[in-house]
Amino acid sequence: MSTLFWLSVIFCVYTYAVYPVLIYLLSRRRAMPQVDTAQITDWPSVSIVIAAHNEAENLQRKLDNLAALDYPGSVETVVVSDGSTDGTVALLAARDDVLLVDCAQARGKPSALNAGMQRATGEIIVFMDARQTIEQGSLQALVKYFSLPEVGAVSGELVMTDGENHEAANIGLYWRYEKFIRACESRYFSTAGATGALYAIRRTDFVPHRPETLLDDFETPVATLRKGKRTLFEPAAVAYDRPSDNVADEFRRKSRTLAGNYQSFMWNLWLFNPRRNRIWWQFLSHKVFRLLVPYAMVLALFSSALADNQLIKGFFFAQLLFYAAAVAAFTSERVAQNKLANFIKVFLQMNYAAVHGLVRYLTGKSSVRWKKT
Repeated sequence: MSTLFWLSVIFCVYTYAVYPVLIYLLSRRRAMPQVDTAQITDWPSVSIVIAAHNEAENLQRKLDNLAALDYPGSVETVVVSDGSTDGTVALLAARDDVLLVDCAQARGKPSALNAGMQRATGEIIVFMDARQTIEQGSLQALVKYFSLPEVGAVSGELVMTDGENHEAANIGLYWRYEKFIRACESRYFSTAGATGALYAIRRTDFVPHRPETLLDDFETPVATLRKGKRTLFEPAAVAYDRPSDNVADEFRRKSRTLAGNYQSFMWNLWLFNPRRNRIWWQFLSHKVFRLLVPYAMVLALFSSALADNQLIKGFFFAQLLFYAAAVAAFTSERVAQNKLANFIKVFLQMNYAAVHGLVRYLTGKSSVRWKKT
């Protein structure tokens, strides 16, 4: 039991602490590709593709935001209304700066993106969601890297705000942690996946989605990775979003995303082959091991409870305190105000979402149907 306990602990510590340190140390020897925008005289044409379902509430603000973006080349905006019933089509039809694709029947985001790509003519495709606003210079920040043939996709950064003041954006501890890892992976070679709210590829690299695809922002960059190309993370390209006030909605979103990970892994088994996947180590450490941590935590708890070693018994009681703090944070608003208790709560929520996502995937309860979050 002692061996099982230590192996479980080492696995968790490696995944959340050792790997980030290792990828940071390795990435220090490398730098992001440098592109002198002053030397780009002919910027490629861009198509912004947005899939929307009942987004009339957000689209006016979104389109006004896109009209203010600073990009020296030509830009077209393609918006696919996927079975909208709330006035989305009327709003889009009234604008002459939008190419409207009206799908009468809602088929889901992957099919909507496929429909939008059939209308898009730009050399570079920038995928966005309808809800977020975009920093003014984001298109240039993304597109400049496509002057490099080894780059297949470029991901922007999602920043959580209070919904009003962008300068007061608070991305939180988890987002800072993720940003740090993605930036290191990007310098070292490539990230695995992109930020769904803002990422770009060459139109020639687009692979049409299966109708049941859950994670387009993983499937699309992975398709370019399969060709040996990099996915870069560019923090200067920013999408601002507002966090959900409903904890249940946020949990469902996370659970659906993690269910999509299982789907994509099954569709792309080549990712587990180190001879074919140039980011095999990063992929396992960042994407796969995260999904296995909750099971290692359970093993650590039960193996420590059954161990004869007094030191490990002490770790068992420490784990009980850890979980008790999370329960207290879930049940008491006052306790939840404590930063440490709230961190434990969020950490356990994320790990439970990984288990719940697996159940959703195995039972077929994850779908591409539109849901508000």
